[in-house]
Formats: sequence, structure tokens, C-alpha cells
Amino acid sequence: MWLTRSSGLVVSALIAGCGGCQVAVAEPPQPQPQQSVNFDIPAQSLESALERYAGASHLQVLYESATASGLRSTAVRGIYTYEAALRLLLNGTGLDYNYTEERAFTLVPADPRPEVVLQRRIAAFGPFLGNVQAGVMAALCHRPETRPGSFAVAMQFRVGPSGKLEAPSLLSSTGSIVRDAAIAETLAQVALAEVPPEGLPQPITMRLRASPPGGRDECAATRY
Repeated sequence: MWLTRSSGLVVSALIAGCGGCQVAVAEPPQPQPQQSVNFDIPAQSLESALERYAGASHLQVLYESATASGLRSTAVRGIYTYEAALRLLLNGTGLDYNYTEERAFTLVPADPRPEVVLQRRIAAFGPFLGNVQAGVMAALCHRPETRPGSFAVAMQFRVGPSGKLEAPSLLSSTGSIVRDAAIAETLAQVALAEVPPEGLPQPITMRLRASPPGGRDECAATRY
């Protein structure tokens, strides 16, 4: 899937009618790993399967872009805890996971060899990526033409040394040239209150999914 073609991080920020499916809008109670839900995820590319898992579990997915490239998931159908479903989905991929927060997990290689230890450090970037999402959501919610909910989009950018977003671009169109331009312009104006941590893989890819009709207004829980 094109989301993982960058060499940096992928942040799946799923804006569905789920009462806050990302750290930026985490008003409702956070799901716990031991809770059970009904999953229906066929075997497919791992990137696509992770999207389906994130949508069903309302958990944030963090992984290095190249980690899941070319891998296929195991089918997950039935009622499972979040943890059991994730383990089944990753079966045979050579990947494991670490929960960085109650609502976020990071993919890591199951192989404990020294050369893959560096990839495990991605878990330390979870809090900063949550702040990135919060900043982007606040900026998008501030303008009527960029307010999330009615469209899906994937955005890519870097966080500069001062905390300002640099080189923003859209990896997919929202379906409106005017709105695409407004989103790119808005991203270019985002300046975070903190500087990126040392070693943060970049660029960062952030995906927003459209809300279903009558779904929750995610911007209502976002400060902007």
C-alpha cells in the first residue's frame, strides 16, 4: 500500500465515527488490550490489514514504513481480545509488537538480533507523534474547508528542528483541488511547541479516514 512507500514513520490516524480514534481526540474511555470485539479481517497485505485492525480496535498504529512492506497478514475472523487478534494477524510475518500506551502499539521485529534493536526505539516516539497529530488536527479543525470528517486524505511532512512542519504534501487527493491546496497551506503553518526528538525517522505519513454519515464530530474534542 502506498502509505508505506516513504522511509519514515507511518501514523494511522483513523477518523471514523468512533468517538476519537487517535491520540489527538482521545476524549472517550480508552480501549484496553484485554477487551474483546468481533474482527472480520481477511488475509491481505499487512499494511491494509493493520488499517482494518486499527479501525476495529481504535488503537493507534505506529511502524517504520519499510517494516510491513511486502508482508501478508493472517486472517482474523471472530471474537478476540485486541492482543489476541493482533498476535494472530501478525502470525508468520516475523513481527511482534509493543504497547506504547493503552491506545497505541508499535510493530517491532520478532528477531532480537542486535541489528534490529534500533527499530525497537520507535516506541519512544509515541508521545511525540501524539503531539504531532494533535497539532495537525487542531490546525485542520480551525478552518471550515479543511475540517476533518467528510473526506479521507494521506499527508506527508517532516518536522523541522524548530518544531515547524516542513515539506508538506498530500499523497492522495480529498476529491477537491481547493481543499487539497488549503490542507497543504494549513500544514505549512503548523508549528509544534516542542522540537522533534533525536533519531526520529522522517518523513512522517498521517492518514485521516472519513466519518460515516451521522458520525461523531472529532473536532468537537480538539482544542484549536
